[in-house]
Amino acid sequence: MEKKRWLLCPAYGNNMVNYQLIISLLFTFIGIFFRNIYLELFKFTDTREEWQKDKWDVRNLHDKYGIKYNRTSGHYYLNFNSIDVKIREGVKRYFKQRLTSNNQFSWSTARNYLNFFSKFFNFIFSIESSWDDIKLLKRSHIEKYIESLLQLTKLNKRSDSNPEEFVGLALSILQKFLEDIQRFEYKIAPEKHARLLIFPDDRPKPRKKPIDDIDYIPDHVLEQLFTYIDYLHKDAQSVVWVAFKTGLRISDVLELTSDCLIKLNGQYSIVTDIEKVYVKGHRTPIDEQLAGIIAVLIENSKEQSNKDNNPEGYIFVRYRGIRKGMPFSQGFISGQLNKLAKQKNISDENGNLFHFTTHQFRHTYGVKMLNGGAGILTVQELLAHASPEMTLRYAKLLDDTKRKAFESVIKQGVFSFDLNGEVQEIKVGEDIPTDILDALLQDHKLNAMDNPYGTCHARLNGSCPHNGSPSLSYVW
Repeated sequence: MEKKRWLLCPAYGNNMVNYQLIISLLFTFIGIFFRNIYLELFKFTDTREEWQKDKWDVRNLHDKYGIKYNRTSGHYYLNFNSIDVKIREGVKRYFKQRLTSNNQFSWSTARNYLNFFSKFFNFIFSIESSWDDIKLLKRSHIEKYIESLLQLTKLNKRSDSNPEEFVGLALSILQKFLEDIQRFEYKIAPEKHARLLIFPDDRPKPRKKPIDDIDYIPDHVLEQLFTYIDYLHKDAQSVVWVAFKTGLRISDVLELTSDCLIKLNGQYSIVTDIEKVYVKGHRTPIDEQLAGIIAVLIENSKEQSNKDNNPEGYIFVRYRGIRKGMPFSQGFISGQLNKLAKQKNISDENGNLFHFTTHQFRHTYGVKMLNGGAGILTVQELLAHASPEMTLRYAKLLDDTKRKAFESVIKQGVFSFDLNGEVQEIKVGEDIPTDILDALLQDHKLNAMDNPYGTCHARLNGSCPHNGSPSLSYVW
């Protein structure tokens, strides 16, 4: 056997190091370096229209066609090389049509579609290798595709995986695509109508989530976070304060500009566009402490910015480097938070290291607002949700909050109760013994109905006037 050659390496304390391994790694790095140079040069010399390429860069599409994208995510490409060349042009035509129509088909949605398209077409052409399109697509093909999706879900061992949601989303996206290409008479479209290919019953019944399955930051974790906030990377500190005190999506926080702070009637607000739900000039009230932080950020941005390093006027911006002129990335913020958690052992109730995500601050804002007594419609407006149902997904009304609300109503003298066989009415302001309140609350719960929106108090003795679908006006 060939004898390996070794050398003393000062960088490793003069330990013996396999120099053949070092040379191999060196050539690997050199190869990657020249490959990246080639790709960059190719981009500059490729003069084709962006739509003609097999890999689209949203930055080019934004500059020429105004295609919007999330500048904080770093997901700039749609790579159609994952789609079989036989049908690739038809798929690219579909994506171009959806993106340019500006009809609730964002860049992130397009990336999600492409991921599922790859799975579908790879599967179909693996069993129908002679096809050049999907004109002959039948119900039997869809049934086999569903089986393959179910097999894929079994390979996912993550504890937070949701097979029902995965399969349902895959089928919804596929049906939308098939219906669209039939409606627009694409040559590749199936001859059989999409409604005869995919049935409503094909989608698995959504898994019910526990009432406390809300990914928010508990108070004891928040206490640890803000105790050690000064140890967090200085660029991330202000981002955390804004996210925590406004409930804005992290992408909207990171894209705040120098004109975002306003003062009306002595009260401060942040004004920004909410790209995800297409809301212009959304206003979020803030306190003076946060207003002071943002004012400093705005002043610093104006002092350091020019048309080259910050053309959009962001207040969380990179002035140099590969992201020059772009806002901080979401990954940077979450990375710094979890780095801090590890350094300071920020843990949950069970003593396990807490894992931060940037969207948790939005959930936490909604939880705190609702627990603080804000109405559903108020929180809906603050979070810029399209419907109250979306807001209620963020709601985690704790038992002590429910009890305080109940006691408040009781003390207004609007309830009566049966005590020792006698009906006694509670007078306004009258003190009520704790054991009586406990009994009242229990009885009140028994005569109410928990539902996805909270607790309905219109139900008496099992008779709900809304047949199990309570009006929001009756819900805590």
